[in-house]
Amino acid sequence: MDSVIIPNKQYFKIGEVSTLTELETYVLRYWETEFKSIRPVRMGSNPRLYRRKDVETILEIKKLLYDEGFTIAGAKKKILQ
Repeated sequence: MDSVIIPNKQYFKIGEVSTLTELETYVLRYWETEFKSIRPVRMGSNPRLYRRKDVETILEIKKLLYDEGFTIAGAKKKILQ
């Protein structure tokens, strides 16, 4: 996987994260339910906002699942290490 340059900003909308990570928005939403380390900020009915740390975690999960062949359960264990 090519290294991704994450813009220097505090928050990212889901569409921005989708573009940066080359993942569909539904995948990001699903991963939120599976990986507790992805915790976008939500203020009332406003859209979710991902922090830089969330984007870095998403990229690590993508690498584990897509490049290294981990299962979701295996990736969860690896992320917690």
